[in-house]
Formats: sequence, structure tokens, C-alpha cells
Amino acid sequence: MAYTITGTALTTLPTKLATTSVTDIFDATKRTTILSVVATEITGNTPDYTLELYDGTTSYYIYSTKAMTADTPLSYTEPFGLPSGWQLRAAAGAANQSDVVVTYAEPAATFQPSGYGACTR
Repeated sequence: MAYTITGTALTTLPTKLATTSVTDIFDATKRTTILSVVATEITGNTPDYTLELYDGTTSYYIYSTKAMTADTPLSYTEPFGLPSGWQLRAAAGAANQSDVVVTYAEPAATFQPSGYGACTR
């Protein structure tokens, strides 16, 4: 499926998971379209990986303790909206073994799957 992004540039934000504790990898100060999250194990090991949305009280899991493959990216590429005030967070089962890269559209952007008409009310 292809997506059309209008209104702004794309931004990439890398984070090293330096501890085994959950780490904020993106903090939405406005509603933001997250386009992809790619985690890569960088030391030749196989730690578990967790990716979650957090509303300040409750975690909503995209991946929960998913086993990573050594030196191989684990990609989540289904775009989604992250509401204002929410965080995108990640954790790995071992410190300093994983990098996470978030690609997002600046908050003014919208996305529309190709082949679909614009939504109107």
C-alpha cells in the first residue's frame, strides 16, 4: 500500500536503548503521524523487544517481548496517529544492544492511502 504525505517534511529520530527499562522514543506534543519504527539488534545477540503506545497511564502494545534476530531490523511500517500527549516507548531485554529509528510526519501533515478519495463530511 502506498501513502501520500502532504503538508510537511518527514523526520527521522534515532534512539539507543541504553538500559533494559522502557525508554521514550517519541513524545507527541501534537497529534503526529508515525510512519515507521525500525529496531535493530547491533551486537549479534537476540534480546526481546517491546514497542508500546503510552497515554500517561496505560500501555498499548504493538510488540510485547518479541524475540529479535541478531543484526536484523524489526520493522513496524503501518502508519498510525499518535495523539497529543502520548509517548511511543520501547524496551529491550539487554542494554546497549538495540537501536530504534522512528520516522514521522511533522504534526501538520496528513496521510491518505493511494487509490482512495479524500474523506469529506
